[in-house]
Amino acid sequence: MIPAILRSIAILFLTLVSSLAAFAAGVLTGSDRLPSGVMRWWGRGFIRIGGWEVRTEGLENLPAGGAILAANHQSLVDIPLFLAALPREVRFLAKRELGRIPVFGTAMAKAGNLFIDREDPKDAVHLVREATDRIDRGQMVVIFPEGTRSRDGTIGEFKPGAFYLARKKGVPLLPVLIEGGARALPRGSLLVRPSVLVVRVLPLVTGNGGSTLTRDEMAEETRKRILSARREGDHQGSGAALA
Repeated sequence: MIPAILRSIAILFLTLVSSLAAFAAGVLTGSDRLPSGVMRWWGRGFIRIGGWEVRTEGLENLPAGGAILAANHQSLVDIPLFLAALPREVRFLAKRELGRIPVFGTAMAKAGNLFIDREDPKDAVHLVREATDRIDRGQMVVIFPEGTRSRDGTIGEFKPGAFYLARKKGVPLLPVLIEGGARALPRGSLLVRPSVLVVRVLPLVTGNGGSTLTRDEMAEETRKRILSARREGDHQGSGAALA
């Protein structure tokens, strides 16, 4: 059994090496294709070193083209979990602070991920154009509408501003439930813990061609479906492991 502290050190080393490799690949190629491949490899390695079992459900709900995936946010493990669990190209729309993390933030930018300054409304115009381009290329764009990681594993309120892109451009929007991250790597800790990580992709809230739902209604409906899926999982888990 590998001690948790050694797993954590190995993950930090992997993150540094992968970030440097993704940055170099971006500089040399001028494209996000190779850097994104490096970061996807990082995500899989992160999960493997952590020793976590991953259970992915609902992949049949993913549309053939691009889409927005709106997920609850539990832990630092959420980003590598998405990269490891989904069989499609994934990009993240995250807060600007993530992009300021030395080396890692630059690597994520080179890999085609987007960072928003929530204090600058002009950022939204630029990001709608950039995110739409990624979705048009068939990529999944992941958003965390809570705006930050949960402190105790509960699901906070969803900020309607996170649904601006779905409302403005009418792209497919799917809720995603993440479970296990708060136990695997709790907020405020870098020490990994045993856990089963679950990614459950839920049916569309909106499809192509837009929706009559407002941003507030999208936020409310997305959160409601994620909470419902969590209650369903808790009920199933009381007698058996999640399928």
